[in-house]
Amino acid sequence: MKKSLIALAVLAASGAAMAQSTVTLYGRVDAAIGTLKTGVVPGAGTLSQTGVFNGSVGGLTGSRWGLRGTEDLGGGLTASFKLENRYNVDLGTQADAFLGESFVALGGGFGTVKLGRTFTAFDDARAIAVSRSLWDSSFTPTAFAYGAGNADYAARSANTIRYETPSFSGFAGAISYGFGENKTAVASATDILSLHIRYVAGPLAVAYGYQNEELAGNTDVDFNQISASYNFGVAAVSGGWNKRDGSTPALGEDTGFTLGVNVPSGAMNFSAGYATEKTKTNGATTAKGSGFALGATYSLSKRTTLYAGYESSKRENGAGVKTAQEKQTTVGVRHDF
Repeated sequence: MKKSLIALAVLAASGAAMAQSTVTLYGRVDAAIGTLKTGVVPGAGTLSQTGVFNGSVGGLTGSRWGLRGTEDLGGGLTASFKLENRYNVDLGTQADAFLGESFVALGGGFGTVKLGRTFTAFDDARAIAVSRSLWDSSFTPTAFAYGAGNADYAARSANTIRYETPSFSGFAGAISYGFGENKTAVASATDILSLHIRYVAGPLAVAYGYQNEELAGNTDVDFNQISASYNFGVAAVSGGWNKRDGSTPALGEDTGFTLGVNVPSGAMNFSAGYATEKTKTNGATTAKGSGFALGATYSLSKRTTLYAGYESSKRENGAGVKTAQEKQTTVGVRHDF
């Protein structure tokens, strides 16, 4: 009898421990059909592709699957992890292993510490700036317009330690540092320091972000971002200012602006976005980029969304001559699981 009671107690304790731990398989399948037109240089013509695309090209988001889990360690402390794989649904091939994110974390009243590959803290501030501009998707015009010069930044960093503060009356922040561990290979020698501070209260969100990236030759670049969004109910808007400064005159500086709006109507959402960027080198304008986009989504359920989008962007040199362009028109479906 005593042995039976002991066995029952052990099983009960084991069940309680298991109940405090969760592991979730999740994912997203996003595919679209449409046309993508690109131009390389004047006189070289354009390349036009019509077909089925993965969500990361002409869609809302890239297709992915992942594992995430949490464990209650007691005393307000939790352990968690995330492993996210990207794949090409149109080709049936793997895109980039677990390069979405892959980390292990400890969290509590002090905040959260993550170790692994994560989004940079700067990217959180940028996300607010484009949150209402075509849902931060492949249609969002910053993706192409900001590439006219060097305004784009590293959105994720490997070999990273990241700390996220708890929220204090709407204020919160994060800081991350990615170690360029292999100094013998330029491609992996970049140290990335990133931080942000944000304030979120009801319909308002504002943030400031900073990121420093080391480059080859003992040079580096600094990124500064100011972002804001506001939900009026009948419509929500977002916008941002982005500045990149190089440590030498040859690296130049880039300044970009973006604005977006989202209008909900029942199960539908309509969005428009605009972005512009200018690059100066040694005081002279050397590159410019601009773009706009329109799109709509329709929720068939909480997990399945139909969408359509149009984006047109271009890049020019300092004389205003077009050097590259992109136009995409697609319709697609995204399913989350």
